[in-house]
Amino acid sequence: TRFQIEFCFRDSKQFTGLNDCQARDLRKLDFAFNASLASVNIAKVMRQRYYPSLSIGLLKAYLSNIYMLKRIFSKSGMKPNRTFNAKLIKELFGIVAEAA
Repeated sequence: TRFQIEFCFRDSKQFTGLNDCQARDLRKLDFAFNASLASVNIAKVMRQRYYPSLSIGLLKAYLSNIYMLKRIFSKSGMKPNRTFNAKLIKELFGIVAEAA
């Protein structure tokens, strides 16, 4: 329906940078628009299936934090210690703040 399409564009503008592409070529613009809209649809499915309590904005922040944490561990050469870093990881993800 019309409103579903409008919600998809709204979420793409808010969360996946639909308006941020600065390309001039039509193929590049087409790719950027498709990537933005597809990522919103994927985020909605992921949220519905795996994280129903999170909004799309919180899911974006959560996945971004996971990516940064994995990158930090891979670049530093350290191995993550689950028992030692559990509290730090929860704070980084903001899970403690959201639960309160």
